[in-house]
Amino acid sequence: MIQDFLKFASEKALFQKGDRLLLAVSGGIDSVVMAHLFWEAGFDIGLAHCNFQLRGTAADEDAIFVENLAVELEAPFYSIRFNTAQFADEQGISIQMAARQLRYEWLEEKREEGNYTAVATAHHLDDSIETLLYNFSKGCGLHGLHGVPVRQGRIIRPMLYAYKATILNFAENRTISYREDQSNFEDKYARNHIRNQVIPAIRHINPSFSETATANIQRLQEAGLLMDWAVTRLKAELTENGPDGSLRINLERLRLEKAAPTLLYEWLKPYGFHAAPLARILHGGARTGAILYAHGYRLLLNRGMLLLEPLPDSVNERSFEILPDVEEVAVPDGRFEFKTVAPPDVFDTAPTTAYLSLGPADYPLRLRHWQPGDAFQPLGMQGRRQKIQDLFSNLKLSRFEKSRIWLLETIDGHICWIAGLRIDERFKIRPETAFCVRIDWIKGE
Repeated sequence: MIQDFLKFASEKALFQKGDRLLLAVSGGIDSVVMAHLFWEAGFDIGLAHCNFQLRGTAADEDAIFVENLAVELEAPFYSIRFNTAQFADEQGISIQMAARQLRYEWLEEKREEGNYTAVATAHHLDDSIETLLYNFSKGCGLHGLHGVPVRQGRIIRPMLYAYKATILNFAENRTISYREDQSNFEDKYARNHIRNQVIPAIRHINPSFSETATANIQRLQEAGLLMDWAVTRLKAELTENGPDGSLRINLERLRLEKAAPTLLYEWLKPYGFHAAPLARILHGGARTGAILYAHGYRLLLNRGMLLLEPLPDSVNERSFEILPDVEEVAVPDGRFEFKTVAPPDVFDTAPTTAYLSLGPADYPLRLRHWQPGDAFQPLGMQGRRQKIQDLFSNLKLSRFEKSRIWLLETIDGHICWIAGLRIDERFKIRPETAFCVRIDWIKGE
């Protein structure tokens, strides 16, 4: 196995003799086998372990195991304890996302401090197949079907040549000890469900599914290279870069291309724009003057051209102006979608959806964060005024939670919606309301 390990690393130019490598080691079989492979190959390594404090004493025992492994391999040991659940709550993200963010940020810090060449993680081919299936089930483009990348910046994945079975066999033959994470056998996480339920079901159809999927990933990666080449070539033909970071897109010419929606999305994805509103613009679903906002950018539809430009620093990621034709606003922690509709017979009761009675005189609207002194008239309180700080106190929101709340206000400064919490009495739907604005607050994953 070690020869295949070194051959793969050489072919992918992951590391070379003389490199210092920081290994992310959980204590599970994959990372422990990776550590043994690096050690047997004679590399200068360090072992880094994250305790996310999600599994009680088992997590503490994992940390002790990895520390002992570092002693056995005569390697420096680094460890940290995270309050992952608290961080996830404060950031409004899932536990898995929180753990991933905390882990990679800390690993990069340790890499720089220790002057390591790269950080190695122990993802293998089965992980790559699970990633393909997960992304496919959630919806993605061609690049989302490439599986786990071999390299991402300073992160390398030298085990992506091996299947789980190969790793198990190596550990058994060498009598290598490792820790077993019992949560891997629970199906409450989507990836675990794919691993424990979906892939075994597919193997009833194709017993060689792992090999088939690996070959498919290779073909999809090559197709991705061809697509990138075409996207770059056509961007040079159909767009024009401005000196101030702006971009002009010939929309009429773009519409003649067979893959126009994909081209437009690939060009604008790096700026934070999403596929659905771009497709609406492309297919004539928006009028001249419509604006989309993303992270630090705005996109204007103007007489057959799309004009992309950076937002001024005064409004960049602090507040967002919303004109009547705006269909989506991307903010750092998610996005807002706007749609003019007839009042429904049955309203969506999700707190992240609001139906507001807004007229032309209320525009432009503005999205911003809460500020001390803000007040509104809560729905159902017969026009009585309430400070938003008092609402937050009643809901027992933390300081971090309050700082993430978005407010939608009219041109006159009237707050019409506290996103995810409460709408204002003045903007509720009444019997005489013919049209209203439906707003959906979609938090980032």
